[in-house]
Amino acid sequence: MKLWQTLQRLFWRFGQSGVRVVIDTNVLISGTIVPHGFSAQIVDAAIAGKIRLVASPTLIEEYLDVIRRPRIAKRYREIGERADAIAFYFDTNVLLVRPSRIAPVIPQDPNDDFLIACALEGKAKYIISGDEHLLALKRYRGITILSPRAFVEQVLS
Repeated sequence: MKLWQTLQRLFWRFGQSGVRVVIDTNVLISGTIVPHGFSAQIVDAAIAGKIRLVASPTLIEEYLDVIRRPRIAKRYREIGERADAIAFYFDTNVLLVRPSRIAPVIPQDPNDDFLIACALEGKAKYIISGDEHLLALKRYRGITILSPRAFVEQVLS
């Protein structure tokens, strides 16, 4: 790693906290596979330290499990390096939380409650997702739920 990248990483890690976000696995996968677009811009912002990713071990394991599936690795051979950079980011910069169970928030898709619990535990300001059930909620206890496009246009721009 180049010296300036190390210094930039240290500045963002210790100089300021960055806005805390929980990024749904679907956005992380899209941002890894497709090098351009809104999801990729969000992943790049996290790696660059412009935003602070809040995640749980379960969320990280889910991402790594999906991205390492033979079907994906075979179809998208060029993503290996990008996936490695994201895995390194998880190891070094993510705010790791172990969320408590919460009362059901989204009855149509109870698995989405896990992301809300993660955001609450990590005091995240945003959840970024492409999931329609989460997006329909819009806000929950001060957490804004945005699509990748809306997050890039409203927060990163």
